[in-house]
Amino acid sequence: MSSQAEEQWPWLGLLKWSLTYVDGTVPSEESEDFKKMSKEDIAFLEEVMKNGIIDEGDRMKKILKHLITYFEHIQGGSSAKAVEEEKTSQDEKDEFADPLSVNEIEELLQELQDIVEQIDFAKSFSTMGGIPFLIGCASQSTKVPTNIRAACLEVLGTMTQNNPAVQYTMLEQGNIPKLVDIFFAEYLRGDADDASMIQARALQAMSCSVRNHDIGEKIFCMNTEARKMVEASLGLYSHEIESEKGKEALPKPSDNMRRKALFFMQALVTSDSADSERICLFNNAIQYVASRFIDKGTESNADIREMALSMLTRILDQKKSVNAVLDVKSYLVTLGIKSIAEMRKLKGDEKDLFGEELRLWEMLISQLSRAVRDEANPDHEASSSSSPLLLGS
Repeated sequence: MSSQAEEQWPWLGLLKWSLTYVDGTVPSEESEDFKKMSKEDIAFLEEVMKNGIIDEGDRMKKILKHLITYFEHIQGGSSAKAVEEEKTSQDEKDEFADPLSVNEIEELLQELQDIVEQIDFAKSFSTMGGIPFLIGCASQSTKVPTNIRAACLEVLGTMTQNNPAVQYTMLEQGNIPKLVDIFFAEYLRGDADDASMIQARALQAMSCSVRNHDIGEKIFCMNTEARKMVEASLGLYSHEIESEKGKEALPKPSDNMRRKALFFMQALVTSDSADSERICLFNNAIQYVASRFIDKGTESNADIREMALSMLTRILDQKKSVNAVLDVKSYLVTLGIKSIAEMRKLKGDEKDLFGEELRLWEMLISQLSRAVRDEANPDHEASSSSSPLLLGS
């Protein structure tokens, strides 16, 4: 993107234009359950509106006008242009004339996130240019406060999660590389805490955008830098940032970041559309998890240990590609026997606390005893020789 385009913030202009022509609601005939309303239903809804129930479509439109005013203010433009001239009253123009505070904008973004949890409103916001607006805002590391950038990424994650139509729009607009760029650009900043916040939100937005979407998962896994995003979040790489003190090593990813990355990777390698080729792309990450995330001596977070054990057992169970796990079989068996023996000695509350972890370890050891390498598995050979799926024409 050119520096001139960055100064103009085209993502902001797109949202302004959309608000002039889109009312913020999804036409009812687009709904799967659409049926013409009876006179009684109309009367009931009119009564509800009289009693002060908020019209979320209208509320979303007002929130976006406030956001436009705020972003034009920090960009250096005229905030008065944020409101369309032809369709608003003078009172409304006065309402949006002055930009809100950072805290107020954060609250509005939280409210917007609540609204776009509803599939139809998420689709409507997407139609209005909401996706490039959110990604554009999150990309502005110089003028936009970190908390607001992070909030925009949270909204993006919410509106794409389990929403195939919005997920498809994300892919169609080529936004996977943009989220990857946002993630890795944070390594160039001098504030490790701010970088960690944005990276965690970018990872979550990416996860929500592609999980459970076959084409999205395939496109993500084919992108080398996108896979590195997951690997970096797990802690496979060491990074340095430039600060006032010179180069400083970034701390290892937080538990929250590693949990999100592990959940995302598990979804990718165990989904219905996963095949041996995809799993092999994550071999290094799988072995890193096996060697670092399941030993109480090196991993203190029980949730992460359980999630890692669950992923390993599922990889062995589906038999699509198991070599990454079997390559560290000796280590896993030795650690597993020791861990099982220790947990079986526990009593009372401690026994209950480690019950799920014990169950997963026993399952993993059992599966390791029966697993055969990919090259010795006829089902794997048949799968590997099948024709690849073409991603559209």
